[in-house]
Amino acid sequence: MLRKLLKKIAIPPIDEAAGEAWKRGDAVFIRKHFARPGGNDTDISAAINSVTELGWTLASCQFEGEGLQRHANLVFTRTA
Repeated sequence: MLRKLLKKIAIPPIDEAAGEAWKRGDAVFIRKHFARPGGNDTDISAAINSVTELGWTLASCQFEGEGLQRHANLVFTRTA
């Protein structure tokens, strides 16, 4: 029962959430992306690539916060 609850409130992976937004016909997809600690930006580029492969176009990427609270606000728009 706890597993079901945790799965229900968990944030889905960015590509899964973007795919659901695409299927719904949303015009804009916005996601706050927290990079893995260690200063490696490859995970943010992989996240952006996985969303753009679905047909979204990156409209804005703005970094905020410091340390472990550093994140990117990603805004994607529909291209088709």
